[in-house]
Amino acid sequence: MSTNTERYNAVAVALHWAIAILIIGQIAGGLYMHNLPNSSAIKFDLYQFHKSFGLSVLILTIVRLGWRLSHRAPALPSAMPQWEKLAARATHWAFYGLMVLTPLAGWAMVSVSPTDIPTKYFGVIPVPHLPFFGGVVDREAAEDLWKEIHEYLAFTILFLLALHVGAALKHHFFNKDGVLRSMLPFGPKSWGGIAAIFGVLVLGSLVYLAVPSAASNNASFERVEGGNWAVKYDASTLRFIGEEKGKPFTGEFQQFSANINFDPEALGQSVIEVTVATPSATTGDSLRDSNIPSKEWFDTKSYDQARFTSTEIRQIGDDRYAADGVLAIKSFEQPITLEFDLTIDGNNARANGSVDLIRTNYGLGENDDWLNEEQIALNVRVEFTIEATRRN
Repeated sequence: MSTNTERYNAVAVALHWAIAILIIGQIAGGLYMHNLPNSSAIKFDLYQFHKSFGLSVLILTIVRLGWRLSHRAPALPSAMPQWEKLAARATHWAFYGLMVLTPLAGWAMVSVSPTDIPTKYFGVIPVPHLPFFGGVVDREAAEDLWKEIHEYLAFTILFLLALHVGAALKHHFFNKDGVLRSMLPFGPKSWGGIAAIFGVLVLGSLVYLAVPSAASNNASFERVEGGNWAVKYDASTLRFIGEEKGKPFTGEFQQFSANINFDPEALGQSVIEVTVATPSATTGDSLRDSNIPSKEWFDTKSYDQARFTSTEIRQIGDDRYAADGVLAIKSFEQPITLEFDLTIDGNNARANGSVDLIRTNYGLGENDDWLNEEQIALNVRVEFTIEATRRN
C-alpha cells in the first residue's frame, strides 16, 4: 500500500481551499436568497454579493488553472487502479470547466436581464455586461434560459463536490494513502488541519445563511384603523405604474392600512390617513423587486412605511373629491392631492383615484448610477381602489 505524502505546493493549496469555501458559500447563499420574499430588505444586497463572490470564483479558478498547467501535481498512489486515476483526473478537469462556466452563465443572465442592473465588484469596481448579447430581442426569455443553465451548473458542481469529498475520505480512511494529506494546509499528519478546514466551511455557510434572518421583512406590519369606515382589504388595491426603457410596468403594495373618517356633509371634519408597508411592494420581476427595498429606493431597513395624511378634503364635482395632504416616504415629505371618484350605496362605499408622483422628490432611485440614462422614468402613477363599509 502506497503512503505517498508528496504535497501540493502552498499556492495550489491556498487556491484550492479559497475556491472551495467560496463555492460552498455561493451554493448555500444562492439557495437561501432565492427563497427570500421579494419584500426582504436585504435580498438585493445578497444578489450583489453573490455576483461579486461568483466573479471571485471565476478569477481564482483562472489563476488556479494557469498554476496547474505550469506546475506538476503530486503523483497519484501507484497502487491506485488505472480506472480510478482516469476518473480522478476527469473529475478534476470537470471541476475546472464548471467553475468557469457557472459564473459565466450568471454573468450572461445579468447581461441579458431586461432590468439592466449593473454589477459593481463589491460595490466599487464597475463590471461591464458581456458583449455578446446586444442583439437579443426577447430579453426576459433569455434571462430565464441563462438562469436555468446557471442553476443546473451549480447543482452539477454540488454533485461533483459530494463525489470529490467522498473519494478523499475513502482514500484517507480505507486506502490510508496520502491523497487527502497532500492538499491539507497544515502538514501531512495534522488532524487539526482537517478539523479547522471543516470548521471554516461550516461556519462560513452558517454565517452566510444566518445574516438574512436578522432582517425584518414585513411581519411586523400591523393595521391601525379608525374612523367611520372599515376598509375591505381583500377587495381593495394600491398600485403603482412606472416605465422602464419606454415600457410600462405595474406593481402593487400588498399591505397597507387606512384610517378613514369621511362624511360628504362634513368635509371640514373629514380626515384620511393611509399607511403603506413599503417592503410589500412587488412588480412580479424578481430582479426589479430585489432592488426595490435597497437603500437607493425605499431603504426598507431604515424606513419600512410610507404615510399619507390629509389636511383638507374638497368636492370638485359630482361624486368626485380631492384630498390635499402630505405624503412622507423615507425622510422626504411633499404636498400632494389625491383625486378620487366616490360611490356610496347605503353602508357600502367604493373609491377609485390616482396621483402622479416624481420619484426623485422622495429620494427614490436618485443615486443609482444605472439610472443615468433614465431607463426608469421619473414619473410614477399611483392608483387605488378602496372598498369600505360604514361602521355602526
